[in-house]
Amino acid sequence: MSVATEIQSITARQFETPAKFTQFCENGGQPLGGYINGEHVSGAMNASIDTVDPGSLEVLARVCEMGQEQVDAAAEAAHRAFLGNGVSGWRDFPMEERCELMMKLVELCERDRDVLLACEIRDGGKLSELAEGDFDQIRATAEYFCSIAPQLILGDSGHRAVAADTQGFTYREPWGVVAGIIPWNYPIVLTSWFMFPALLAGNCILIKPAEDTPLSALYIAKLAEEAGFPPGVINVLPGRGELTGQFIAENPLVRYISFTGSPGVGQHILRTCDRHGTRMKREMGGNGSAIVLDDADPAIVARKIGRHTNQHFGQTCCTIHRIFVDQKIADDFIDAQRDFFSGLKIGYQADAGTQLGAVINATQRSRILTAQQQATARGGQPLVEGGPAEVAGKEGYYIRPALYQTQPDVACNPDEVFHCFATICPVSSADQALQLANSSPYGLGASVWTKDTQRGIALAKQFRDGTAQVNCHNMIAYGLPYSGQGISGGPGAGVNCEETLTDYTQVKAVYVADYPG
Repeated sequence: MSVATEIQSITARQFETPAKFTQFCENGGQPLGGYINGEHVSGAMNASIDTVDPGSLEVLARVCEMGQEQVDAAAEAAHRAFLGNGVSGWRDFPMEERCELMMKLVELCERDRDVLLACEIRDGGKLSELAEGDFDQIRATAEYFCSIAPQLILGDSGHRAVAADTQGFTYREPWGVVAGIIPWNYPIVLTSWFMFPALLAGNCILIKPAEDTPLSALYIAKLAEEAGFPPGVINVLPGRGELTGQFIAENPLVRYISFTGSPGVGQHILRTCDRHGTRMKREMGGNGSAIVLDDADPAIVARKIGRHTNQHFGQTCCTIHRIFVDQKIADDFIDAQRDFFSGLKIGYQADAGTQLGAVINATQRSRILTAQQQATARGGQPLVEGGPAEVAGKEGYYIRPALYQTQPDVACNPDEVFHCFATICPVSSADQALQLANSSPYGLGASVWTKDTQRGIALAKQFRDGTAQVNCHNMIAYGLPYSGQGISGGPGAGVNCEETLTDYTQVKAVYVADYPG
């Protein structure tokens, strides 16, 4: 038991907001604009969005919302930068020069590390321990894709004879203008995962950050300008999804979209893209599961699963929300999981010791509280009650964690809730657990917990999820794909692997015949 008590939830260190972040947000008393063709621009709609600290409700900055005119201007600027207007465009930049610019941007991000951490912690409501790990992905992503891009992007497949007088080969080329629609839960990570492979493949990009967390993308655009990226190569379009995001999807110059968000929004954008042949890859959430076999130590595994359930307060797409535990150890597991959930320290995300902070906005708070009520109404037995929470001296979107016991014939947790929210279902066998885990339409991440790793691997291979894990969860490694099955994602290879880079290209066949006569 002493080993288990050492496994703690992600915990905040004290964070002091740097003056440079405050100055950036204040922007000389003017709203922050979008970034288009190397210039900071206001929105033609004369609309702005307040971006707030979810743990204090302090307005951090006012941000101009980009409308149809700005989206069209950004797409046209990106298209011109891609082609080069008769001179060398971004598609023609030598790979070495692209990589040099990427690494210069990384160095500037690291110089201003505290500002970008403030974007994650203050704007995104994230704990320092997680924000620091997210920041490290900037360099990791850039270095990985710079290391593989020269081999994957340059050149053709090699000629082969396809007829007596004809050679053929395949050739990869960038799409041209591609857009990344980024969610609010991991803005720096997902901006990096989109931006670096898309640019290295030779595309010019539009970044549409979530309206709740636009600051990191806008600051990265400022650093990209300092790094020397040509105007139009990187454009940032803050605004609401139903307006700015929709305008991006409707623009015919945008040839490819990478989307991360909810299934409903992703499917709507996909239908819009189909009107003019724009391709789209998407990651659309999850309702992650964990199977705990009878040989697992219930105290240790309950705390490990609890840590993953509370990663970013459950606001992680592959978070464990459904736990299926062998009935032989279910009582001890439930007791340990209840203790873990009950012991989480709720507080302000920038204060030392906080383990569970505020959720991102009022809409999410209302949705989570409704889901807690519905879980009970559907037959879930509350183990940790949930409900609103208060933090002394702070006005924020705070909620207590919620934990329920259920049984195989009670589906009280069918949808992604996106909070520290989970159900525990005792099961009679691993086969029953697997059937229940695979009954969800989502399919992003699942795990098996057992001392018998070979048995765990055999079960993991049967998950209907893009990522299957044994004795771990929420794992990401460069070179291995992170993607979803079911309504959680597709098509393409997801992120972080060689195929991610080739997703940002289109392939064509080229045939060359001898000249007649």
